Amino acid sequence: MSSQLLLAVAGAGLLCAQYVASRELGSTFFVTELSVLAAAVVTLAGPSLGYAIGNRVRRAVPGSGDGAGTASNVRLSAAIGMSAWAAAAVLIHLLLPVGIRVLVGLLGASHVGLCGALVACLVALLCGYYAVLLPLRAESTSLPKLYSAELLGSVIALLLIGCAPSWRVFLIGYFSIPFVIIWLCYGWRLGLITGLLAASCWGGYGVLDVAAARRYFVGFHSHHAPQIVQTLYSPYQRIDVVDDAGARSLYLDGVPFYRAGDLDSFNVFLAGVPGSLIRDSGSARRTALVVGSGSFSSAAKLHQQGYQVTVIELDSAVADVGFRRFAQVHQLQVGQVEVIQEDVRRALSRMQTRYDLIVLDVPAPYRVQTALLHTPAFYRQVASHLTEGGVVALSLCDELAGPLGSRIAAAAGRVFAEVMVVESNTVGMAVLYAGQKLPFDEQAAASALRLHDAQGGRVLSDRSVRIEMLGAAPISEKDLLGVLLLARQVHLGH
Repeated sequence: MSSQLLLAVAGAGLLCAQYVASRELGSTFFVTELSVLAAAVVTLAGPSLGYAIGNRVRRAVPGSGDGAGTASNVRLSAAIGMSAWAAAAVLIHLLLPVGIRVLVGLLGASHVGLCGALVACLVALLCGYYAVLLPLRAESTSLPKLYSAELLGSVIALLLIGCAPSWRVFLIGYFSIPFVIIWLCYGWRLGLITGLLAASCWGGYGVLDVAAARRYFVGFHSHHAPQIVQTLYSPYQRIDVVDDAGARSLYLDGVPFYRAGDLDSFNVFLAGVPGSLIRDSGSARRTALVVGSGSFSSAAKLHQQGYQVTVIELDSAVADVGFRRFAQVHQLQVGQVEVIQEDVRRALSRMQTRYDLIVLDVPAPYRVQTALLHTPAFYRQVASHLTEGGVVALSLCDELAGPLGSRIAAAAGRVFAEVMVVESNTVGMAVLYAGQKLPFDEQAAASALRLHDAQGGRVLSDRSVRIEMLGAAPISEKDLLGVLLLARQVHLGH
């Protein structure tokens, strides 16, 4: 019965370790579809390593016909090796929820490849230990029961992940796993010591997490003296609000979504400039839809210009943090903009409203889920909600001539009759305006560029944009390979 319990806990530990590792990797590195696949390979390689080593250890222990001294020495060596592996696995397990950020912060952005390799080795070592317990404990008659117990433990872990009301509650179960493993393998004394360590890690998690985040933002994002205003996990991503030198930043899964300076200028060209150009061309009360709340900076700029603004945000935690923590940035009051918490494709499919301006402030298409928001199919859905003379504003996440920018522009060019691109030198990437007939021309956009960017830039007309994107294939909802190739390009660029 103790072996079945041990294997059940090992199965839970294996799945929980994989979940925490993938979540921490996703919130620390610049995650793409390629890195998600790499993480999956690592978490599968660990158990394969464990099963292989377990079988080799069993075969290496001499039988009764061998010398007693030889058998004793081999058993002692195996016991020492397994004890050392167990100690390493416990340490990795307890440090995993904060350790990846610390490691990345210490090595810095210039050593991302080394960080990834070290993390891969550590996760494989941890997952391998949980997997090695099955071949070490199983006999031919008990293997089905023990393997079933391991699968049952994995199912229980899935229920914990799905039903835990918060990350901190999930961590109670997560930190309990090494305590039970060591207790069953090495007795109650070592189990008690492990339990005290696990309880200390859970109790001090908040302090440790903030310290790890501070180290990460110094080493990886080049902050000088970051103060962590808030950090939390939503069901979708990690959210960090950071103060440094009087400026506040918003990071989602380690990617900056608002920073005073360059990213504020991005919101100016994504929302403020097209909003002002449309406003100058027409009626009194216009409507705008902003997809992605972030810091509410884009929504605020449009509200200040007199627009009736609706924001669609999938993650309610991002909307709550953005509205509360960036109040000095957006200066909005409750009720001044309408916020809809829903997937944008589902929301647009049921909405009948048409908008004068639709701002797409969505992540870059380096993962399948976000790539779907850069396809002709999605742009057609957006276009159906534009008024006559309405405008869509979206980021190319790159320069127009870049491999990513040209593909996003090609997707928009397939749907909209007229496109225009503004490349601000301050922003460092292009913004595209599109519609069936844009209500402003290049000269108006160039005047806005000179007004809002002292460093200058350039404005490209519809004809120039279409010449630049010749030969570029639009991102397709069926093009997984294309997303992987884009991911490979960004990894090589880093």
